Amino acid sequence: MLLLFLLVLLSQNYFSRGDLIADTCRKTDYPRICISTLRSNPDSKTADVKGLVRIILKAALGKANTIFNQANDLLKKTKDRLVRQSLDVCVSVYEGALDEIPDAIANVGTNNSVANIKASATIDDADTCEESFSNSPFTADNNAVKQLAVVALDIIASLG
Repeated sequence: MLLLFLLVLLSQNYFSRGDLIADTCRKTDYPRICISTLRSNPDSKTADVKGLVRIILKAALGKANTIFNQANDLLKKTKDRLVRQSLDVCVSVYEGALDEIPDAIANVGTNNSVANIKASATIDDADTCEESFSNSPFTADNNAVKQLAVVALDIIASLG
């Protein structure tokens, strides 16, 4: 009987964790990317809402790092002046994002206004990179960075 009680108790805790992700993501502008990002990260199973925001921001950081590295690589290979200018813009703004996102992560739960400012700046960085091209090679990743940052902002706003 005690074993059955413990099983029920543990399963309720497991499902309430799953519900935390769904409940949190449902309140964001991009619930699909929120849910898929959080469900793909094993740390989300035990995270509170602040931890979920940090996981989302770490995913944005990963995408930002990918764009930064790809832009740097393309810059080394490209001779076209206009493309080089656009790549320079992306390298520059994502260099900033690689500082801003860790600052946002560090401030979640302790100084949400700073976390908010840093996450907002990341959206601007992605837009600036995207708009520097007439046909951006980074559209999908820029969109992912923006959507993850918006999700983070939505969740930060729910923290109060």
